[in-house]
Amino acid sequence: MEEKQGKKNWIKERIMVIVPHQDDEILMTAGVIREAVKKGASVTVVMATNGDCECRDYSKGRNRLLESLKGLELLGLEAGNFWLMGYADTGMAEEDSFLHHLYCEADAEKIYPSFCSSETYGLLEKEEYHMRQYGEHADYCRGCFKADLKEIIEKQRPEQIFTTSEFDTHGDHSALYKFVCEVLDELQETDNEEAQGSGEGEPEAYTPEVFVSVVHSMAGDENWPLRGTPRYSCPEGLEEAAGLKWDERICLHLPEEMRTERGGENLKYRALCRHETALEPNAVDFLMAFIKDEEIFWRVR
Repeated sequence: MEEKQGKKNWIKERIMVIVPHQDDEILMTAGVIREAVKKGASVTVVMATNGDCECRDYSKGRNRLLESLKGLELLGLEAGNFWLMGYADTGMAEEDSFLHHLYCEADAEKIYPSFCSSETYGLLEKEEYHMRQYGEHADYCRGCFKADLKEIIEKQRPEQIFTTSEFDTHGDHSALYKFVCEVLDELQETDNEEAQGSGEGEPEAYTPEVFVSVVHSMAGDENWPLRGTPRYSCPEGLEEAAGLKWDERICLHLPEEMRTERGGENLKYRALCRHETALEPNAVDFLMAFIKDEEIFWRVR
């Protein structure tokens, strides 16, 4: 399965990468983005939050967004294909996670303020989606987040979506996956209703391929990914707790310019190094462990 799925050209013509925080797009999908750009595919990277956990102003969030822009530029992605949603980052554990709180909230209009804001923001030179679309910031609430995400996906209708896993131990990561699935279910239902109403017979609903990957595994960040190896190993507890079968993973073997043997010239390494804010001393080993000769995914839809 691994070698068969590792063949080239399984990446389609319209792809979307949807991630919660700055650096997730590099850790999970730098190779996907690079290969898609090289083949001339339409690539959109959607950043759900500003990564501004524990910051009392916009400085950290804006720095991190700029770092993502710089890293993606190295991969060949144009700035216009990087979409900011501008929502909050308030912590990793579910009890602290902004997106987890939103997903579980029954009141779609209840606002969850962050350390620095109660509404979306972007860069001075690059506004977040809601401001660009409606001329105003969006409240930090479930209804606004879901509506923005739904519009973004509906506008692009990518053939493939790459996002974080339901079984990632970061609350934002698992909740983002659930939001993506909720939106796709609604879009499919709408397509079915419109097709039936038009009398066209059997409907063809929007059903993109959805691939997930894990950043924070159940084995713990201190244990996985293994440091200094060119290939990924199965994180302890993955199959038992998550139901993601290791033998069913899909591998993307990275292009020559991203091979570990290239050292400091490795393009994925260089893109990750643009994320200076994330590369704190206690996080460097963990983040650099994603510099491997492959990227791994599971197709879940």
